[in-house]
Amino acid sequence: MQKNQIIVKAVITTFQRMSLHDGPGIRTTLFLKGCNFRCPWCHNPETLLQSPQLQHISSKCVSCGSCLSSCPHNALSLSDGRLMIDRQKCTVCGQCVPTCPNRALNVIGREISVEKALDVFMEDKIFYDTSGGGITVSGGEPFMQNEFVIELLKQCRNAGLHTAVETNLSLPWERFREALPYVDLWMCDIKHAGDTYIINNISLLASSGAEIMVRTPVVPGVNDSEDEIREICRMVSGMGHKVRYELLGFHTLGFGKYDDLGMLNPMEGETDLRQQRLNELQNILNEYGL
Repeated sequence: MQKNQIIVKAVITTFQRMSLHDGPGIRTTLFLKGCNFRCPWCHNPETLLQSPQLQHISSKCVSCGSCLSSCPHNALSLSDGRLMIDRQKCTVCGQCVPTCPNRALNVIGREISVEKALDVFMEDKIFYDTSGGGITVSGGEPFMQNEFVIELLKQCRNAGLHTAVETNLSLPWERFREALPYVDLWMCDIKHAGDTYIINNISLLASSGAEIMVRTPVVPGVNDSEDEIREICRMVSGMGHKVRYELLGFHTLGFGKYDDLGMLNPMEGETDLRQQRLNELQNILNEYGL
């Protein structure tokens, strides 16, 4: 089989269309499944594992029991009027999903080809063209599925689409170097001033002339000190004019996803970062001209 006949696929969660926060203009963001980090504050826990997962949205569930007999492994049961899922028995076959009248059950994670992903992106091209937007490949960590990401970015570039990636930059540099010709904007996190591996990759990106948006998710009790933010500012300000920097305040909007997926939430009980505190730290960025 010739190389151009090989169907390259990846496991994804969803496409987020009409997005305004994943790069300039109106964008369509593709979220790939699988991440090599386990940040306790992650607000997209459905992207941590690369394998599909069964989601149970308890707010939609009326505990009618319609799904019970559909499970070939007896992983579903009712207890005190609530649907229970034995995650050890569940094989995520998805047979229970169509039996739920309220769509409270879903399989998160499906395979998609580069060609199909490009087709979805192209459906919104008129919005990219009129707003200065484009497509964003995110995760999880998208470069864990490197072959797919490179081929997708290449085809998007050939189609004239503005491309952006959201990455933790914690993989070997060779993966990112291969993507350089096909990425217009790199968005990456520095969570601590001591993340030397990541900072080294950002420096290599900056030396290549890439446009970079560095972001720090500011998490209470983790990296919300002035000394921490000031040290990151010092490093970022020395990387050149194409590197921008912004702070993202920790929020709890994704907390419900942990319960829906039967996952432990390491930050349960934590509250959103106060806007006043975020504003105080933002003043440090102004000191460094960022």
